[in-house]
Amino acid sequence: MPIRTSQSRGRLRNIQANPSRFLICACLLGASAFSTFQVRLSPGPRLVGTRASNSGSGTVTATLKDSELTLRGSFEGLLAVPTRANLRMGSLPGVRGPVVTSLTISPATSGALSGSVELNPNQLTAFHKGGLYIEIDSEQAPEGDLWGWIIPQ
Repeated sequence: MPIRTSQSRGRLRNIQANPSRFLICACLLGASAFSTFQVRLSPGPRLVGTRASNSGSGTVTATLKDSELTLRGSFEGLLAVPTRANLRMGSLPGVRGPVVTSLTISPATSGALSGSVELNPNQLTAFHKGGLYIEIDSEQAPEGDLWGWIIPQ
C-alpha cells in the first residue's frame, strides 16, 4: 500500500516564495556538524644519505567542528628531541606551505602533541582539499622529522 503525504498549500507557497530562507535554514542545520579524521605521522622527506632507517612514527586525531580544528596525538622514535611542531598549509596534499599555528609537543623523542586553531576561510578551503599537514621538526631534521597530511574523507 503506497504512503501518501501532503503539505498545506500555505507552507509550500512560503518555501517557493522565499527559497533563500529555506537554503539558509538548511545550511544552518549542518553548520554545527563535526568531523574526525585519523592522521598517520611518518618520516618526512630528506636527502638521500641523511635518511635514517627508522626515524619515528605517530598518530593524530584531527577534529573539525564548524571552523575549529583540534589536534591530539602521540609520536615515538624521533631521531632527536623535537624543536617544534606546527600545523602548516599547502595548496594540495604534498605541497609544502606556511605555518598556520604552533602545536604543543612533549620535549622528548616519544610523547604527545596537541593544539587547536580557528581556521579562516582560506585555511578551511585548504583543509577540504587536503592541504593542511602536521610537521614535527628536530635539530637532526629541521625540515621535518615526522609529517602527516590531514586528508578529509
